[in-house]
Amino acid sequence: MEPKNLILAIAISLLIFLGWNFLSLQMGWIPQPHQQQTQPIAHNVEGPPSIAAPPAALVAPPVATGGAFDAPAPVERPLFTPGEGRLVTVETPLYRAVFHSNGGILQQFHLKEHTNGVDAASGRVNLISPEAAAQGPLGLLVNGLPSWMEQAWALEGDDLRLDERGAGVIRFIGEVSGLRLVRELTFTGSEYMIRERLHVSADDLRAANLIFTFSATALASEMMPGIMPTLRYWFLGGPRPEPRESVYNPTRVAWLRDNKFSEESSHKKLNEGANARPPLAWIGVMNNYFMGAVSMNDPESQGVGRMIAGDVFSARMGRSVTVAPRQDATLEVVYFLGPKDSRHLSAAPNGLERAIHYGFFSIIAKPLIWLLQFFHGYVHNYGVAIILLTIVIKIVFWPLSHKSYKAMQQMKQLQPMMLKLREKYADDRESMNREIMQLYKTYKVNPMSGCLPILVQLPIFIGLYQGLMNAIEMRHASFIATIPFTEIPWLMDLSARDPFFFLPVIMGASMVLQQKLMPMIADPLQAKIMMFMPILFTVLFLAFPAGLVLYWLVNNIISIAQQWWMMRETPPAPAT
Repeated sequence: MEPKNLILAIAISLLIFLGWNFLSLQMGWIPQPHQQQTQPIAHNVEGPPSIAAPPAALVAPPVATGGAFDAPAPVERPLFTPGEGRLVTVETPLYRAVFHSNGGILQQFHLKEHTNGVDAASGRVNLISPEAAAQGPLGLLVNGLPSWMEQAWALEGDDLRLDERGAGVIRFIGEVSGLRLVRELTFTGSEYMIRERLHVSADDLRAANLIFTFSATALASEMMPGIMPTLRYWFLGGPRPEPRESVYNPTRVAWLRDNKFSEESSHKKLNEGANARPPLAWIGVMNNYFMGAVSMNDPESQGVGRMIAGDVFSARMGRSVTVAPRQDATLEVVYFLGPKDSRHLSAAPNGLERAIHYGFFSIIAKPLIWLLQFFHGYVHNYGVAIILLTIVIKIVFWPLSHKSYKAMQQMKQLQPMMLKLREKYADDRESMNREIMQLYKTYKVNPMSGCLPILVQLPIFIGLYQGLMNAIEMRHASFIATIPFTEIPWLMDLSARDPFFFLPVIMGASMVLQQKLMPMIADPLQAKIMMFMPILFTVLFLAFPAGLVLYWLVNNIISIAQQWWMMRETPPAPAT
């Protein structure tokens, strides 16, 4: 294959790779979140909120009497006095969470360090929308039934206001289906994790006997007392925050099983229920920048992700527990609601940091993002950091690029002779190929040497593409806040598209200039395809996040400079 053909094939493959990501989301092949309208949350302070009936509970195998963890110390059972439902607030330096005392369901979860838009007035990101709040997020399912629908709940504790070093506990105590539930939630001011210790006891002898009977036989396993900690929410709360309308940021359900990361974004499959079987480390709902997950340190736990009530995404984890008469069982669960920031995820249990997933080229993307953060630590501008990262990548691959451009320049000098051979052997393709190969041999030109360096660098680009698309550091990261000499906002968010399309247009112009420096293509069809390539890439890049377009533009500019330098060094073309 001649180098120009291979380069054309690489360009078309890259265009297909980028175009598929764009068109599949635009056309609905990969679903994207629908825009919601902001509504005030109407709370019922006299009782539990109106909750829609949940889907069927998970069915897990029976286990031995006791909890899913090492046996804890004996639990002091607080006096149970059901009270009227009310809201309780937990406020830390990182978030403000609002719970309802009936069952401890989550009503709001505002992230203090993340706003909906670049303007602080746009409001803080709320991971629990009004639609999700109506579905009982963080509510327990007992035997498949929503425990928060019961009126018999009491609150032990009050509003918490924690500093960075503070910690606090709130208990939600309920009587549900003959079981006594004590949900003990522990909050820490320096992290996004909420730790729950769930104490379950059977005080009622008749209820305990019934439970014991069904557990001892193989009958109706779905009637066993399965305690299901449930995380369920549409976590881009309210409207999708501007400029988060990008189709490159879909919501999906993800989980970790046997140290293998999996995710599902198909609405059709999620409507049917995406099952994550044991041993399950965690399951959650996420997009490129935020996530909510539930984790249970239990090899028997299993999960399911699904869509309910329209656009509400659900991620549930649970297991069955047998409680003997007048005995207790304990389950421990960890919830994470917050940004996909490696600093916080690495502190979470069960490999939750694997949620930062860059696809097949993660091994390349992760060091590139680390290097990007390293540069940002010095220049404090992610746009400048992207430019520096691009320069470093070009320096590392300079020898390969140099060899590639040298081969292209040699090919360019042989073009007149190759055109004459094509004209001479227009009707004899075998002879034409033989003479062209002899021409390469005579002038010691390797037609593949100009293409292999490009193939080597292709994984670097794809890895950086995935890294920049999924790095929360890019969200609301400013490069040039206003158009120079004006007060008109411009590149205030590198994770959003260029509002005036300056970068994509300049990038397209740079591709045209690059083509001018490359060898001419004798095949008319290939020449036309290459002529339209800059136009196609420009149109595609119009919707790309500005950070990616900036990388591609800087890469093109450096490549043009390198090609120009090679043209000066290359000796004159041989006589025809």
